[in-house]
Amino acid sequence: MALQTSFVYGRLTLALISLWLPKKTDLFSIRIWYILCAVAIGGGLLFGYLQLSGVVSIFILGISCHLAGSEQQTKPVRVIAGCVMFVLSVGLTMHIIPGFSNPQVIVNVVISEGGVPYSKYLNFDKTVVGLFIVGLTFNNLLSTLRDCLDMIKKIIFPACITIVVILLMSHMFDYVRFDPKWSSLFWFWIWTNLFFTCIAEEALFRGIIQRYLIQGLKKYRHGTKAGLLIAAVLFGAAHYAGGLKYVILASVAGICYGVVYLRTEQIEASILTHLVLNTTHFIFFTYPALASAI
Repeated sequence: MALQTSFVYGRLTLALISLWLPKKTDLFSIRIWYILCAVAIGGGLLFGYLQLSGVVSIFILGISCHLAGSEQQTKPVRVIAGCVMFVLSVGLTMHIIPGFSNPQVIVNVVISEGGVPYSKYLNFDKTVVGLFIVGLTFNNLLSTLRDCLDMIKKIIFPACITIVVILLMSHMFDYVRFDPKWSSLFWFWIWTNLFFTCIAEEALFRGIIQRYLIQGLKKYRHGTKAGLLIAAVLFGAAHYAGGLKYVILASVAGICYGVVYLRTEQIEASILTHLVLNTTHFIFFTYPALASAI
């Protein structure tokens, strides 16, 4: 089972990484990530992580993302495709579309004393949302080391503000306490958090919801702010399982990520800010939260 899981989710990870490969690495004009995604899907079917209905949903998502992100399509086609893309992305992210058997790889591990036991699923459905949205609807992904360094310089200050604000609020809410530690789970955690959480969530909430809301509302006064705020509130609501305090914290974090994305116009900026906050939380504070706060 471990080898099967590593094969499928390892190929899915490589597909995400290859989104940032230069086009000269394409094989016969086929993007590398297409091939890796197809291999992951094939492995998922073979090993029982995917059923045929799940593959159909993935295929429709891919077509809708392609049409929504294509400048050659008419506006009505792009709007309809965008609506399908949004509905499927939400359904897959919330795990309400059938056809997926996501494996649970961590079960009730206590990372912090007094903390909620931590469990983890490897979610194929949620991850493929991030893969397709970023791969098919963004044409301005970072492509050089200089671009990456320039982006990092732009987000250092807002990322630091995000960390201070969210973790200070978390402490004030008695949601966490200062708990510096090193866990043997760290490297596994950061792999799954980046590729199976941060990319997918930022692709949906900033890459679809915030981006398209702002495009539709920017002609109105405060339309940009409204689009950012709505996306942040929806991001918070998506974390309802953690309780009201977590919804509030996630909503404020969503505002911070939204501001970073708005100012840089780079999805990588909000992904990295999201990851840095989560990593600081994991290493220095109760993870995932105090049991008494839930």
